[in-house]
Amino acid sequence: MRRTPQHPPPHVLTLDGFGAGGLPLRVVRIPGQKRSTLPPGPLVSTFFMVFVLTAGRGRGRHLEQVDLHAGDIHLVPAGVEHQPLDVGDLEGWIVGFDPTLLSAPERLPGRPRIRGDAKDAPVRSLFLRGLLRLRPGEPRRQRIERLVAEMDTELREAQWGADNAALAWFTILITELMRELSEHAPLAPPMLSGLVHDALSFIEAHCLESLSLQDVASAVGRTPSHLANAIRRETGLTVGDWLREHRMAEARRRLLETDASIESIADQVGYADVTHFIRTFRRAQGMTPRAFRDQRRRTGA
Repeated sequence: MRRTPQHPPPHVLTLDGFGAGGLPLRVVRIPGQKRSTLPPGPLVSTFFMVFVLTAGRGRGRHLEQVDLHAGDIHLVPAGVEHQPLDVGDLEGWIVGFDPTLLSAPERLPGRPRIRGDAKDAPVRSLFLRGLLRLRPGEPRRQRIERLVAEMDTELREAQWGADNAALAWFTILITELMRELSEHAPLAPPMLSGLVHDALSFIEAHCLESLSLQDVASAVGRTPSHLANAIRRETGLTVGDWLREHRMAEARRRLLETDASIESIADQVGYADVTHFIRTFRRAQGMTPRAFRDQRRRTGA
């Protein structure tokens, strides 16, 4: 009996493996001195990646195959498999950063409103999962490119206070990306229907509570099967995927910013079974919660 070819396991890429040297932030040029910036084959990074493309064309895969163009900004969160299929003549930067920089409340503003829409956009969900390919207008695109270039300069020249300066540029970069996302999310693929929009907003507002597919479906007035199919069809992810990502982001923050025990944090982020929490965290982060806390505290990240 002929065996079906197995999908190769993804390469797990850490920030230190990306060259961050213990810092929570790293900027790499595309294509850089070496043509292959990333390992070949499918990747899962333990950090958030922002691809800022300034020239050329190529192809990649992130949930599905996508064309890469100058002017695009691709958001790839930690734990999501992706792969550069053809880098072509692409130029630009990759900004890699520890997800805890994004999950910290002061780094991620409250949910802004979309113009002309009375509803709150599920911006935190969209940004955490990186489902959008942003194509900002010329003024904002140029500003974003300048911000990344400044970060790149600070980190490469490593003058006194470079870490703080780079993080300051990073904060402004996140603000610009959030503005673009909140203003133009409905125009960027995938276009979320009102149902999925409302479901994601409910999930992010109640993610630390005991929450089931039935709970979310009841909140938006649909059957569980209808909602599950709609979310999967429009985002490529399940209700459980969305819920897990929010909980993992909050777990990372509490591991670094508090001295609470692993058992306590598991309970705080919605896991009654600490063993299940540890297994889930390890799949998402590539290490146990305790190892994550110890490693980040040793490096001061």
